[in-house]
Amino acid sequence: MAIDLDVKVRDDFSRSTTRKLREEGNVPAVFYGNGDSKPIYLDRINFIKSIRDNGINSVINLSIDNKKHSAMVQDLQIDHLKDLLIHVDFREINLNEETDAEVPVHLVGEPAGAKEGGVLQHFLHTITVRALPAEIPSEFEVNVEELNISDAFTVADLIENSSYNILSDPEEVVVSVAPPTEEPEEEVADDEEQEPEVLSDKESDDSDDNNEEDNKE
Repeated sequence: MAIDLDVKVRDDFSRSTTRKLREEGNVPAVFYGNGDSKPIYLDRINFIKSIRDNGINSVINLSIDNKKHSAMVQDLQIDHLKDLLIHVDFREINLNEETDAEVPVHLVGEPAGAKEGGVLQHFLHTITVRALPAEIPSEFEVNVEELNISDAFTVADLIENSSYNILSDPEEVVVSVAPPTEEPEEEVADDEEQEPEVLSDKESDDSDDNNEEDNKE
């Protein structure tokens, strides 16, 4: 299902104006289409909610200068210190032509191996696919419950679907369960490195007496 987003054209690119747009809850953006680009802006909360509900690769209908355009998100810029979306790039698409997209990987369940001390390792967070825009999956769900220690789930293990082609390397590992990390045993110090034995007061006195007798002789 396509998302309808209301956008407005930007014509002032000064820092003060851009800062004001963000302070008012908007996100500056650029629409790229037909070899041209158009600076726009849109409501931040509405955009984030739409993407969360429908997926980052959803088809988006943008109305610019009274003309509708089919688009997809090309790039997001986030201020990680403030956890704030600060810019979006959209690219125009043809609904009847295949396009490439990065599809997020979502892990489900707890591996059997993790219950035995194994460590879950998530290597591949997105899978590249090629499909018609409307056929691009919102995510790949990978159930890891049956993974034991030293087991791995690769791209080739994903369920095939005739509506899209997977372009990622089939042998690439998506997730695995590594053996438990063993703590190194403490090494026993050599006799030469051990601290000298501390003599008790009595032993020290006896030693002194013996030395005196030896000197008298």
